[in-house]
Amino acid sequence: MAKGESVLQGALEADDGAAILNCIASLGARVNNQPDGVHIMGGSLVASQSPLHCRESAATLRFLMALAATVPGKTVLQCAPSLARRPVVPLADAIRQLGAPVDVDPHTGTVTVKGRDALHGTVRFPADVSSQFLSAFLLAGPRYAQGFDIALETSVVSERYVAMTLECMHAFGARVEGDTSSGRFHVIPGGYQPQTYAIEGDWSGASAILALGALGESVTITGLNTTSLQADTAMVELLRGMGADVSESADGLTVRHAHLRAVSLDLSEAIDLLPVASALAAKAHGTTTFTGIRRARDKESDRVAAMAGGLHAMGIAVSVGEDHLSITGGNPTAAVVSSAGDHRIAMAFGLLGTVTEGTVVQDAGCVSKTYPDFWTDIQRLGIEVQLDEQ
Repeated sequence: MAKGESVLQGALEADDGAAILNCIASLGARVNNQPDGVHIMGGSLVASQSPLHCRESAATLRFLMALAATVPGKTVLQCAPSLARRPVVPLADAIRQLGAPVDVDPHTGTVTVKGRDALHGTVRFPADVSSQFLSAFLLAGPRYAQGFDIALETSVVSERYVAMTLECMHAFGARVEGDTSSGRFHVIPGGYQPQTYAIEGDWSGASAILALGALGESVTITGLNTTSLQADTAMVELLRGMGADVSESADGLTVRHAHLRAVSLDLSEAIDLLPVASALAAKAHGTTTFTGIRRARDKESDRVAAMAGGLHAMGIAVSVGEDHLSITGGNPTAAVVSSAGDHRIAMAFGLLGTVTEGTVVQDAGCVSKTYPDFWTDIQRLGIEVQLDEQ
């Protein structure tokens, strides 16, 4: 959206990153991977003549829905089956309020947006389904010729991701008035300015490796910003609460083995931690209860059901409620468990595989969505992993 060349340093090399880069290239941006980062020449966007495939990336689909509304012409967004089941209807309804027609195929998840260059007004939508709805409008907002206003109908979930969105927009020269506490925002027109932008290390992916330190040998990770706005910095609080030794030094963040204890924790603002946290709970003394987990059912899989089913197969007692998951820790046994095609489920059971010799994680390659080197990295830590190429 910025007119000119921007450089993104430290961009994630995974399926999700490839999805958004391929899509914006189809919309007219020039994308070039260089040793110093991803170079993007933006500013002049046009509707694509062919469908844009968002793969399994919900952020790509949702962000591009709002962006496509500002690009004159028809944009068709396609998605993988797991993405088709994730909610987008409230976002589509909100885009229609600004005058852009949107169609969502309930069977395939394909979204068709007919963009216009004169959208304006006030958009109202719920913010308790996904923070990505709000981030989508905020990000696209500076392209709207007259700007526009956002009036939220509910409180905001995952507020820290909204804060990250606003921080990134500010770095690229955009201006937004308002905040989540008032539930109102005014996005000021004017577009973006090209920048060289350093992307932080990913706490969501790192959480699985940090958890390994608590289960086995000590692990040190570099490149993480402990004061980051990322919600999954809550992993440090979780590990310490369960008794792990977590220390920060010039060498990085280190987690050392500990005899884990049960905790009670609200994960509503760090919902992506549920799978890894559940794996730790399976080895903790006592019964751990996670609340605020309802939204985990609408991720790449129903993560509550996937974790409960896999843990049960490994001999761990689990109790599931509408908005809570209780896990009584013990000594999990090796089992064949399904990843449900979900990268975070695969990584979570990969962790338990390190303490249960012989565990098989099905469809383990799904980690390519966000962390394609996960299995290689844990092998580098001395853990035996046998990968079935089929």
